[in-house]
Amino acid sequence: METWKPNPRAKPFIPRQQRSLYLTWKYKLTNQRAVRRFCQTGAVLFLLVTVIINIKLILDTRRAAIEEEAAQEYDEALPNMETPRRPQSGRKVLDIEVYSSRSKVYVAVDGTTVLEDEMREQGRGVHVIVLNQATGHVMAKRVFDTYSPHEDEAMVLFLNMVTRGRVLIFTIKDEGSFHLKEAAKTLLKGLGSQVSLSLSWRDMWTLVVKKGGQVYGEKHSKSPALSTWGDPVLLKTEVQLTPSEDAECLWPDTEMNRRRKIFCSKVEGYGSICSCKDPAPIEFNPDPLAENNVYHVPVAVIAGNRPNYLYRMLRSLLSAQGVNPQMITVFIDGYYEEPMDVVELFGLKGVQHTPISIKNARVSQHYKASLTATFNLHPDAQFAIVLEEDLDISVDFFSFLSQTVHLLEEDESLYCISAWNDQGYEHTAEDPALLYRVESMPGLGWVLKKSLYKDELEPKWPTPEKLWDWDMWMRMPEQRKDRECIIPDVSRSYHFGIIGLNMNGYFHEVYFKKHKLNTVPNVQFKKVDGLKKDAYETEIQRLLGEAELLDHSKNPCEDSFIPDTEGKTYIMYIKMEQEADSTAWTELAKCLHVWDLDVRGNHKGLWRLFRKKNHVLVVGSPVSPYSVKKPAQVTPIHLEPPPKEEGAAPEQT
Repeated sequence: METWKPNPRAKPFIPRQQRSLYLTWKYKLTNQRAVRRFCQTGAVLFLLVTVIINIKLILDTRRAAIEEEAAQEYDEALPNMETPRRPQSGRKVLDIEVYSSRSKVYVAVDGTTVLEDEMREQGRGVHVIVLNQATGHVMAKRVFDTYSPHEDEAMVLFLNMVTRGRVLIFTIKDEGSFHLKEAAKTLLKGLGSQVSLSLSWRDMWTLVVKKGGQVYGEKHSKSPALSTWGDPVLLKTEVQLTPSEDAECLWPDTEMNRRRKIFCSKVEGYGSICSCKDPAPIEFNPDPLAENNVYHVPVAVIAGNRPNYLYRMLRSLLSAQGVNPQMITVFIDGYYEEPMDVVELFGLKGVQHTPISIKNARVSQHYKASLTATFNLHPDAQFAIVLEEDLDISVDFFSFLSQTVHLLEEDESLYCISAWNDQGYEHTAEDPALLYRVESMPGLGWVLKKSLYKDELEPKWPTPEKLWDWDMWMRMPEQRKDRECIIPDVSRSYHFGIIGLNMNGYFHEVYFKKHKLNTVPNVQFKKVDGLKKDAYETEIQRLLGEAELLDHSKNPCEDSFIPDTEGKTYIMYIKMEQEADSTAWTELAKCLHVWDLDVRGNHKGLWRLFRKKNHVLVVGSPVSPYSVKKPAQVTPIHLEPPPKEEGAAPEQT
């Protein structure tokens, strides 16, 4: 060992621990550099993307500014432009797009959307737009739910009323063929459609055509199966406009025709009112009444956005004997143009106001605002005649009111005078000179006493948050207070509207279509003063005394229940334990095909109607005081509703 010497060439000894620390430090340093490089790369990419986005925004902004400037220059130059889009023909051309699908329809004219409907559960059926052939102006928009009954008939009527030469645009949303019957399909074929006769369940379809002229385009997509819809279709076409002189009529320059000309240049679908050769009258001269007690009574027409209904109603109103156009005011719920155009066509006063609330409450608030405004406009009036935009009125409507209005002043037990008989159908109403007292408030053309409205109804009228029907509210015992209304056996108004908040085609078909409207002029009513409270009781006792008892062992729903006689008075008793017990009456009403949804048209549990031209008295026993006339051996007729089938869906309330 003493002779051992270190080898100078040998590598120095390094402990393992020192080498491990070195390597660890080296690895950490390497990782930090990688992270740093990664972050640097990310930052560069982020800056690059930011620069690209900013450049794109700058370019888009510049492009939009250029387009806006060009559009502004075009708009400024447009009035002075003499060169049309089609210089070779000298006439302007409209670019039209029409889209049809299950959930959406739209129509665009020269890039402007004139129809777009993509609301769920709304707008089903055939949409129709009418364009002025000279200006491209939209003159009418309609939608006909031809999935439902009778809507195709309404569409046929509308298309027949459109002036020849107008541009018609059709498109289907969801389904439009289920109740599109042969007459409607044939009419569409006559207009130029190549596929109308083959339109079927859930097909999509568009058509652009000039009435009585050229077909500009049509597209059709057939549904492959009952459970699916046809593919959406998009029709793009061009329509060449005609010279303005070809679209106007040369009527004599009178004040009346100036109103007509303004109207016919803006709207369509009113038939011969815009005929160039033989225009329908818009001024009427019905015979005056020899004695008119309602000539200075204000007439309030309650209207919304149903201009075709309003047009029909006003023609009926202005044709009635004894009408005073100066006392008519049309109250429109909303700032809609076309209803006001109709009002101005007839030279009448129109008032528009902002709608309040929704659904039933909106209608209720519209009534309140209209009634209040009526008495404000006519502060000296003691009564108001209230009508609605979907009513026809009889020729002797004002005569009926003139002969009865004094009863409201003289009999405090009366609530109103109404032109409508809830039970007055073609097969149950017979005598145009007969009047009744009833406990319900029928409405549909009625006279309201100012003191009743101002002192009782107006202060507690339902507020906007209450979704109540105004007429149901007026029928409540708290408002009616055992008072009654005077009605005619044969109605002096007819409810023709099938579209409304509480109305559809089926409901109208069942409960309104077959109501009877008087057509006899100059009717003199029987025993008008006999409608006063005490006198009416005397008349009822007289009827009860002369009435012949019907055979209660027979089924009242069978035709043989009423003998084959004419001019007789018969009486029958139905089971009615209390006022709310309406089962027997409801079932009887169903088989008689009269109003059966609730109890209406009775006086102290007594209904009066006609069957086979015989006067029939129906008495609820024992609730009616008149049931004391029932012989002891007679058992009141009791009709039970048919049993529900097992598994049947419960009735909705």
